[in-house]
Amino acid sequence: MGLNESDEIAQSKDRIGGIFDRAATTYDQVGPQFFSHFGRRMVDIASIPPGSKVLDVATGRGALLFPAAEAIGQDGQVIGVDLSETMIQETSQELARRKLSPNIEVQQMDAEHLQFSDQSFDYVLCGFAVFFFPQLTRAMSEFYRVLKPNGQICVSTWDKLVNEQWSWFDEIIKTHLPPEPETKQAEEPNSTPQPVFDTPEGLKSILENAGFENAQIFSEAKDFVYATNEEYWSTLWAHGTRGILERIEHTNGKEGLEKFRSEVLRKADALKKDDGLHQVFSAFIGLASKPRS
Repeated sequence: MGLNESDEIAQSKDRIGGIFDRAATTYDQVGPQFFSHFGRRMVDIASIPPGSKVLDVATGRGALLFPAAEAIGQDGQVIGVDLSETMIQETSQELARRKLSPNIEVQQMDAEHLQFSDQSFDYVLCGFAVFFFPQLTRAMSEFYRVLKPNGQICVSTWDKLVNEQWSWFDEIIKTHLPPEPETKQAEEPNSTPQPVFDTPEGLKSILENAGFENAQIFSEAKDFVYATNEEYWSTLWAHGTRGILERIEHTNGKEGLEKFRSEVLRKADALKKDDGLHQVFSAFIGLASKPRS
């Protein structure tokens, strides 16, 4: 956390960190592992060569960390950082279990205040996290700072089609929660307009506004299947949606949460196919470079 951050920014980071602390034990471990799938695709698209030094921001349970470790070989280095202490603990245990090279490590760290020297990395990766940063401009400037000249940044965001296809879920939420005041990322002097995360044009603008060049946006989609209703419900608790479920329980109590669960699973039943509940995840992957000078 920064020393001079407002209470609002600090509280936002505490809230986000807390949600992922509580989700850490099952994050990308239950249900279809869509973070791992897209993490590997990001590493493939970035074409990270052996010997590279890589920073994985918001590393979570290692969806990018582990495929990046495979790519860099024995002579490279990958450092994963995450705001959530519990994520770091869980991933650190997985690193020990896999007996990977000492050149692969994780550290608890705030993406907006990276504790690395300028021009330290050949690649900066960030999977499905840029929309959580309260001060996106600051985080992107940190990514830029720690990259070497001609270094590559690779980030991913969700396509708006994900929300459109599952708008029924949002409609059920609205019946169980009062509308929240619209939260905006912190305004900074001479800041750019509010970022758009869920379109290729928006993601490209985020990269270009941060000073990166040669931005390319790749569209990726894959159909995932939840075998049972319980698997689907468990998966909702295992990522950022957990925050919504916790708010429903806090607002309406356990009975209210159970009512919400029943309505969601009733709708899921209606959408189910013979092999389970299908969900197509669509994502954008942005790849860009830091100018040589």
